[in-house]
Amino acid sequence: MRSKFSVSVVLAVLLCAGTGTLRAQRSEIGVGAGVSFYLGDLNPKKVFYDSRACASIFYRYNINTRWAFRFSGSYGRIMANDADFDNPRNLNFRNDLGEIAAIMEVNFVNFFTGSEQHRFTPYLAFGAALCFSNPQGLYPDDASGSSRWVALRPLHTEGQGLSQYNVKEYSLAQFAIPFGLGFKVSISERVALGVEWLMRWTVTDYLDDVSGNYADPGVLMSEYGPESAYFADPSGSYHKVGAQRGDKSLFDFYSFTQFTISIRLGGRDYLCPAYSGLKNTHKQ
Repeated sequence: MRSKFSVSVVLAVLLCAGTGTLRAQRSEIGVGAGVSFYLGDLNPKKVFYDSRACASIFYRYNINTRWAFRFSGSYGRIMANDADFDNPRNLNFRNDLGEIAAIMEVNFVNFFTGSEQHRFTPYLAFGAALCFSNPQGLYPDDASGSSRWVALRPLHTEGQGLSQYNVKEYSLAQFAIPFGLGFKVSISERVALGVEWLMRWTVTDYLDDVSGNYADPGVLMSEYGPESAYFADPSGSYHKVGAQRGDKSLFDFYSFTQFTISIRLGGRDYLCPAYSGLKNTHKQ
């Protein structure tokens, strides 16, 4: 009898561990806000350089107390300028990024919103994302006496699409791999706060519209107009056609660093009675 009871307890514990101990409401919704920055040809190494505002909304599904799946939509701006690095190329850009991401969170300890045993946990995060971008450059408009932002992709600044350069046009939608870490803390039965830093490794080198070699401004002028010729080489020194303009061997990164708040949905949670590592005293 005792043996059968022990086997039943072991099976119950394994079942609860497999389902993560949470039997009922595992869903959360939340928002985040913080700063974004990029690493690439116009900013090779300065973390949080020229940071801009970013924001996100997300849905989190707690698979168990160690693993959670998150689906999010985010927006952020990235910028950089050669002038800040004393680079004579004189290139600059800004890019408003939209992102849809699916991310896994791995908690360091058994955690859920409302837990009384472990109220906080660090976690690792990784996943996959689709990034939508539109790089722009600041164009000095002599006619109006002011500057304006101009979309760079239609200008083919490195000769994209022209037969003599054999450079493919880049897409404004790109795959990215988010990875990083965060920290969550439960402040009530339903509410959790967090902070998170995730980098995104992209499969493009054109978030900044800079990757390959200099094209002939004269050819670009005749094909795409004066704005194309200007952004191809705004240095004024007129680099040799075919000289290196960017480092196409390295893809671009961008980052969203955010504070988050999430709210657990639904009613009372029930923990498996056989799982003694967590105690739940939730009240409706």
